[in-house]
Amino acid sequence: MKKLLLFVFIILAFLATSCIPIEPKESTEVEQLREQNQILTQQLLESQTLIRDLQIQVNTLSTQVAQMTPLSVRGFNFEGMAAVILPLLQAKDYSELATFVHTQFGLRFSPQLFIHTDTDLIFTRDQVANFAMDNNVYTWGTHAAKGDLLQLSVNEYWNEYVIPLQPAQDWVMLTEGQSSPSIAIDNFIDVYQHAQYVDFLKSGTEEFGNLDWQLLRLAFERSSDGAFYLVGIIHDNWVP
Repeated sequence: MKKLLLFVFIILAFLATSCIPIEPKESTEVEQLREQNQILTQQLLESQTLIRDLQIQVNTLSTQVAQMTPLSVRGFNFEGMAAVILPLLQAKDYSELATFVHTQFGLRFSPQLFIHTDTDLIFTRDQVANFAMDNNVYTWGTHAAKGDLLQLSVNEYWNEYVIPLQPAQDWVMLTEGQSSPSIAIDNFIDVYQHAQYVDFLKSGTEEFGNLDWQLLRLAFERSSDGAFYLVGIIHDNWVP
């Protein structure tokens, strides 16, 4: 009987010790967590890169679709086209703006009314479509008064030379017979012999004797498909 009890006690002791969980070493758990963190970080970076590449592809496809469905010249006026484009400029809707850009000539940006064909920058449709992701600093020409190089990002140039926020006025489209207050040399016809343009004006404020006016000119030229597209965004303002 004693031998039986001793045997049962040994069996129970064995079972009790076998059920005690083995605590993993802390260093092993930390190492595993570090490896998981590295894997997740790498996956996140790859996902961000993939999203950016897909966005570029979407913008490119949008411009290609627009090339297949050009704006018809018949029954379409430049004032109407300009009225559609102005809100896109204000909203910085670059992908939609790109659908209006000339497929062959691209889009020229002129910081002054006098167009400098040697220094003004020209961007393709695809480049315009991806402006939102473009953080490069470009040389857009020179400052009309100071002569300094205009070295700005797309967003910086946009806020100062495309859709300047000041003065806080609505843009008014100039109709036939109306003229801007600019006294700069206008060489538009020399550069764009077969183009048309529409002017928008902020007339300035009495506080500054209306010298804080701003001019926005949109230039359109016919493409080989017979439709007109945007070829130039020209800015002008008073220069002391």
